[in-house]
Amino acid sequence: EGAAGAAGAAGAAEAPGAGDIEDPFAPAPREASAAPGISSVTSLTLSLLFGFIGGLILNVMPCVLPVITLKLYGLVEQADVGQRERQAAGVAYSAGILVSFWAMAAVVIALKLVFGVKVSWGFMFQYPPYVAALTTIVFVFSLSLFGVFELPALGVEAASSAASREGPAGYFMYGVLAVLLATPCSAPFLGSAIAYAFSAPALELTLIFTAIGLGLASPFLVIAFVPLLFQFLPRPGPWMETFKQLVAFTLVGTAAWLASILSSLIGAERIGDFLAFLVFPSLGVWLFGHLGGLTATPQRQLSTGALGLLITIVGGWLFLDLGYAEGECDDGSVSTSLSFEEHIPWQPFSEERVRALEGHTVFIDFTAEWCASCKVNERVVLETQQVRDAMAELQIVPLKADWTRPNKEIEAWLARFRREGVPMYVVLPGGPGKEPILLPEVITPHMVIAALHDAEDA
Repeated sequence: EGAAGAAGAAGAAEAPGAGDIEDPFAPAPREASAAPGISSVTSLTLSLLFGFIGGLILNVMPCVLPVITLKLYGLVEQADVGQRERQAAGVAYSAGILVSFWAMAAVVIALKLVFGVKVSWGFMFQYPPYVAALTTIVFVFSLSLFGVFELPALGVEAASSAASREGPAGYFMYGVLAVLLATPCSAPFLGSAIAYAFSAPALELTLIFTAIGLGLASPFLVIAFVPLLFQFLPRPGPWMETFKQLVAFTLVGTAAWLASILSSLIGAERIGDFLAFLVFPSLGVWLFGHLGGLTATPQRQLSTGALGLLITIVGGWLFLDLGYAEGECDDGSVSTSLSFEEHIPWQPFSEERVRALEGHTVFIDFTAEWCASCKVNERVVLETQQVRDAMAELQIVPLKADWTRPNKEIEAWLARFRREGVPMYVVLPGGPGKEPILLPEVITPHMVIAALHDAEDA
């Protein structure tokens, strides 16, 4: 009853009003490593600490790196300005992060309390309009770095002063962008804090989201308020303009990644129309840069900005179709004679398929196209030769639970294992009465292989 028992428990969790009910006869999941698990989160204080550390680690995750690089550029650019200006920039960037997390907390609270919707980390990336809007924003930011246009620095009247720094509004917007790009990323400690937050009262949820935001903002806030740290930064010079444009390519790459996520939601045949739409906001910001630049009057900036927005709306009306594409048909067949020579032979996850695999050890990868951490784990850990060899030797059956779109079965399994997002990796031993093995969000080949052997030997 190993795999089948776990499937039964998850099925019970899916029933309306039974989201927290588990089969009392089903084996309880256990952690496969020394990483912090959901069960270790026993207090608000611990959750706040995990949230802060997880937010701090987000600074080096692939989702956020383009924005972090931009802020490093901004810090170098400010090396010759006063301490007060640097502090203002650090506060504005941190405010953008915190306001974004507070807004996210408000949305989560509203969806839970008002609409009764179960919310998970990164859920926004399951909805095409959100991904399309974020792709457009990131692409427009890259055009700004290429010099197509510049955001006016509010409160700065002199052109020379406006050109030398972005102003508080610019730093605030970079903080917002950092949060938007951070949501599909998971990090050590973050999953534990998010799991506690999504099941906690509104005030505690808001406090935990605040801790995550402070963790994400803290490196730049500390640098802004500790002048001694500036001596470790390179001095400004002509190299910075070249570096700024090189950074722009990282944002173009981020936009391309987001467009690939959108393609998985709306279908490859409609992504061409979305790329055609991007011409319109590009034209809009180009007109803004030429007719309403930094030296223009506020009235002219407002009118040219409205013109650019109108052009973007027209492009959306002509080209955007953001409905879900039809899903692939799954015939429900199960295969246990698998070849691991070139890649892992994933089969689609379903509870029926798990039940059909009773007696076999099953490895389930809960993933999503928008989850950057998932993709990194798949490429550098799961698809390595040693992991494939171990799966082949132990006759493991691998299933892939794709959560790119909303999926009630997958949500029930995440709830079963007290997880609020992907990645999640579960090994279901084939023997009767053996408990599932839950791996942490960040895995290594040795960790996966050890869990597979553990499942066979349990």
